[in-house]
Amino acid sequence: MNRNKHIVIADENGDFYCRVVNDVLNIKKEEQVCGCGCPCFVSDIETVQGHFVCCYEEEGMGADSALFPFVQGLDERLYKAYDYSAKAHAGQHRKGTPIPYFTHIIMTMNYLMQLTQDIEVLQAAILHDTVEDTSVTFEDIDRTFGARVAALVEAETENKRHGVPASQTWDIRKKETIEHLKNRPLDVKAIVLADKTANLESITREWRRRGDRVWEKFNQKDKRKQEWYFKSIRENLTEFNGTDVMKVFDEYIETLF
Repeated sequence: MNRNKHIVIADENGDFYCRVVNDVLNIKKEEQVCGCGCPCFVSDIETVQGHFVCCYEEEGMGADSALFPFVQGLDERLYKAYDYSAKAHAGQHRKGTPIPYFTHIIMTMNYLMQLTQDIEVLQAAILHDTVEDTSVTFEDIDRTFGARVAALVEAETENKRHGVPASQTWDIRKKETIEHLKNRPLDVKAIVLADKTANLESITREWRRRGDRVWEKFNQKDKRKQEWYFKSIRENLTEFNGTDVMKVFDEYIETLF
C-alpha cells in the first residue's frame, strides 16, 4: 500500500469524502483535524487495523506512527487524546452501520474547532464518550490528561444505568441531560453542541436514504421523543445563536422534524 496515496477527495464545496467509510469527514478545507489533511480509515487492514491515517503522511513512517502523525502543526496534546480515544473505542461502530465509531469524533471536532481553540476543551471532546462507552474511568482521564479535562468529560457523560436495558432508561437519561445542561459552563455547552450536531449530521445522511426508518435502530424509536430531545437541547444552547455550527444544527432539525 502506498502510504502517501490520497484516499480521500475534496468536492467543490471543500468537503472531504472518504471512499472507505462512505462519509464526509470534514466540513471545509480550512478546518482540518490534523492541520494538513483529512484523516481517513485505513483500507489495508493487515497493516494498521482500525487506525486513521493522515493522507499527507510523511515518507518512511511505519504502521506504529499511522494514527494522526505529527504533521503541519498538530498539537501534541491533541495527538495524545486522539491516540488514547482511538485505542479505547477500537472495534466500535456507529449504531447500526459498519462505519467506525471514530468518524463521530472527527465530525464532532470539526464542529467544535469552529467554536473554540481551547486545547483542553478539544481534548475533552475527543474523549467525551470514553467513560460512557468503554472501560476508561474518570480517574484514568484525570491521571492522563488532568483534572479539567476529566471534569469536562464527566459533564458530558450520561449515567447509563448499566444492567438495565437502554430503551427503558432513555427518558430519564435524556431528562437528566437536559436538566444538567441548563447550568453548565460555556465550554461544556460547546462540546454538547458539537457532539449533537455531529449526531444530527449522521442521522440526516441516513434519513435521506431510509426516511423515518432511521429511527428504528435507536433505543428510542419514537420520532416525536427524539424531536423533543434535540429541540430541548437547542433551547439550552442559545449562547451559540448566530454561530455557523448552530445554523447547521437548526438546518438538521428542520430537515428531520
